[in-house]
Amino acid sequence: MITINGYYYNGQSPVQISVTVVFHLSGKVVIEGETVNLITTIEQLSIAPRLANTRRSIFLANGAKLETDDNEAVDRVSRYFDKNILHALLHKLEKNWHYALIALVVTIVFIWGTIEYGVPLLAKWTVKGIPESVEKNIGEQGLSTLDEWLFSPTTIEKKEQLRLQNRFNAMLANAGNSFSYRVMLRSSKKMSANALALPGGIIIVTDDLIKLAENDEQILSVLAHEIGHIKYQHGLRSLFQNSLTALFMAGVLGDISSVTSLSVTIPTMLVESRYSREFELEADQYAKQFLQTQNIELDQFIRILSLLEINRNLDDEFDYLSSHPAMSKRVLTLKGER
Repeated sequence: MITINGYYYNGQSPVQISVTVVFHLSGKVVIEGETVNLITTIEQLSIAPRLANTRRSIFLANGAKLETDDNEAVDRVSRYFDKNILHALLHKLEKNWHYALIALVVTIVFIWGTIEYGVPLLAKWTVKGIPESVEKNIGEQGLSTLDEWLFSPTTIEKKEQLRLQNRFNAMLANAGNSFSYRVMLRSSKKMSANALALPGGIIIVTDDLIKLAENDEQILSVLAHEIGHIKYQHGLRSLFQNSLTALFMAGVLGDISSVTSLSVTIPTMLVESRYSREFELEADQYAKQFLQTQNIELDQFIRILSLLEINRNLDDEFDYLSSHPAMSKRVLTLKGER
């Protein structure tokens, strides 16, 4: 027999009544107080998990509730009648700082591993099944969002625009590429010399980049790099990685309510996302191979990257090189020296 002193609430008013609860080994439970006299069974009770030494709750089938500070006695009841065994074990573990430290390390490693490796692999696998029409629609939404708050119409003359487009089309034709790419020229005070690839084949090039380049080959080199992003679906993968990471962290932190706003922010996430350094190096290697098929010297690509490095504006909110690997590493990798 186990006796516990506590308080009884009838579930209809906040009045507490001091009671004595007697747990018989047969399973019968007797609750007695000044105005309370109840008999029930252990099967009709629900014992709340223990949280350190805070007051414990025991719920009755009729909606009433018992509260007690005698956690040790409640633990003995739980062990004897096989109730809340898992919760009791967790409480025992959390009291030992060695176990708590191990659990913390395991949790950190799990979260890091999921975000670093699990999410990218899942994103890479997921985007392969996206229909081309959906990919193009996402790109169009991204372009529309950019045009609203970041870009303005190009100032490059129509004749020059047509000439550059023809050079780009000829480059694609020589490579036997049948995918539909669109080069869009835009002016931007916030982005300066820059280029951006959107899903569905849209490549945005700013006027400042056109003016910075010393020749067409350097512009085509940047376009080849952006084609690499589109070919490997880096935009979609970045979008999915950001979304999956947000969903994962919402689940881990318990803030599921933030998920409802995720769909609204997808276009903004798309245009604001920065490619990972792995993506940039992968696009560099694609550009290197692509330029070889066009008889464009690799030095032209390296030169335009150097010009971007020299003319970069660290205060630029959308710096072209802000998320790229160090220039020295990129050059060594492109030359095959790393």
